[in-house]
Amino acid sequence: MAIGYQPETAARTVARCRELGWVDDARLAGDRAVALRQRGAGSLKIAADLAARGLGGTLVDEVIDRSRDGRSEREWAAQALERAGIDPQRAPARAWRLLGGRGFPQDVVVDVVGEPD
Repeated sequence: MAIGYQPETAARTVARCRELGWVDDARLAGDRAVALRQRGAGSLKIAADLAARGLGGTLVDEVIDRSRDGRSEREWAAQALERAGIDPQRAPARAWRLLGGRGFPQDVVVDVVGEPD
């Protein structure tokens, strides 16, 4: 015995929720990207998080760009290091681990920290 709703009922319900603005992928993606960015996430981590939620394509690219709020990915990476209290000149390996773990692209990490030893 299957428990649940008929596919037609579910489809109508989702359509109605979209009409009412209760389901909005663009808003969800934008809000999530900004929240992750504010917590120090880089573009790769944001993209992976959104993809795991079933979002993708140009929407993800657009919200990642908007989440930068006019600043470069490099500036966000430098801010993440500053907030973590890591001096990339004194602790480059630690800086690499933090930025890599937070999903900043390798070219950005090289630009901010330098080449790995």
